[in-house]
Amino acid sequence: MTPLMKLEHIDKQFPGVRALSDVSIEFYSGEIHALVGENGAGKSTMIKIILSAYKPTSGKIYMEGKEIELAGPLEASKAGIEAVHQELMLVPWLSVARNIFLNHELRLPGTGLFDIRQMEVRASELLDSFGIHIDVTRPVKEFSASVWKMIDIARVVNLNPKLIIFDEPTAILSEREVESLMKKILELKAQGVAVIYISHRLQEIEKLADKISVLRDGHHVGTMSGKGMNEDEIVKCMVGRDVSSFYSRNINVPGEELLRMEHLNLKKGQRDISLSVHRGEIVGLAGLVGAGRTEVAESLFGMNRILSGSIYYKGEKIKPHSVSSMIDRGAYLVPENRKYEGLILRFSVASNIALSAFRHWSRFFYNKKKEGLYAEQMIKTLSIKTPGRMQLVGNLSGGNQQKVVIGKAMVTESEFLIFDEPTVGVDVGAKEEIHNLMDDFVQKNGGILMISSDLPEIIGMCDRVYIMYEGKIVKELRREELSDKNIADYMLGSKGGDGQ
Repeated sequence: MTPLMKLEHIDKQFPGVRALSDVSIEFYSGEIHALVGENGAGKSTMIKIILSAYKPTSGKIYMEGKEIELAGPLEASKAGIEAVHQELMLVPWLSVARNIFLNHELRLPGTGLFDIRQMEVRASELLDSFGIHIDVTRPVKEFSASVWKMIDIARVVNLNPKLIIFDEPTAILSEREVESLMKKILELKAQGVAVIYISHRLQEIEKLADKISVLRDGHHVGTMSGKGMNEDEIVKCMVGRDVSSFYSRNINVPGEELLRMEHLNLKKGQRDISLSVHRGEIVGLAGLVGAGRTEVAESLFGMNRILSGSIYYKGEKIKPHSVSSMIDRGAYLVPENRKYEGLILRFSVASNIALSAFRHWSRFFYNKKKEGLYAEQMIKTLSIKTPGRMQLVGNLSGGNQQKVVIGKAMVTESEFLIFDEPTVGVDVGAKEEIHNLMDDFVQKNGGILMISSDLPEIIGMCDRVYIMYEGKIVKELRREELSDKNIADYMLGSKGGDGQ
């Protein structure tokens, strides 16, 4: 059987970096081929070569048995090659329907005018098939990052491609949205579409993959069957070592209270929110995407207006009015959407890391020496894969961009951190490093509020968990009460806040 696409002896070199070395892989129609590897292993470079965004330094690419040299992503799209990128690829101010049909608009017969009504009807039908029921006439910017992701996936599926690359598609999705997406991917497979699936969530790969290829340091380590996969062996192939535990915690006796919210009612619709975080604790905030978790975190930083209720920080009643004022108080928010809220992509790694803390050490002039010291410290601590601290953040892989966002938080010397999806899009080795940093932070008398859609992460890392459902906190669970089923029952509304 002729593969739909074949990469043969692909090399890709950048100045000072060899991103891919002699990579040969085949992809077949009607097959889900998982691609795994640590951040910086070469996955993103390989995707860009398949999409013709990069030209290989050497090697050949074949499509349906014929060698191809496409001029760029537009030609790749015409050839039936599409991708759902890790970063969100939508136009925020355009409507949902317009984004789904962008550059492929439906037109009224006999005219050059867009058939807006028909695009809206089809967009609604397509999103309904994913279990997403929203007003497609509204601008994309009004929706959460997870809804953006589902819209972007629907946009690509609507093009009916021969090959789809899914790059970390579920990183910010709820369990229910993940199930809906996996069902859709299996439908695409049944329709004969070739799927390249990139994810750090090995349980998803176990459910979906027919084949698994591992990249490490730009080399193709090997390809194996997805049936009966051994997670430990795959992890070892990816990182070149055993990863002892993803969720290693030192449980502390809680110290003084850092944060308390009492009966908050917020402008964006969240109501009667009460929670607390003490020194030495990692406290989870769980719930389906859209339940209001991020909005609660934003209220502490003046980004979601408080209509009523009270916030106490380190024993003092406060009225948060800006992010900078809370940073000065010793609190910091690591946002969910790193590309739009956490980073300046055209700035260097060093500038991004120093940006959150420079007010503390820069008065009359900018201290480049201190910027460099902060950056080198975080690059080493977080194992950020970059040619150097002056590399533009926009040129890093998604996982390494996330590490830079974490680095910005760690250099602020804050006492209280909110992590909104802290390990989204990072590999198993980096996830372990981030968890260790979080544990070390609370060991040193800090406190963390962690928002995560990854239930194993919530269970493994948290001392207590507050669960949100439709804008309200419906339950607080202690560590000994945490389980997938117990959390999911409250997240899905199967149990109420009274313990029933």
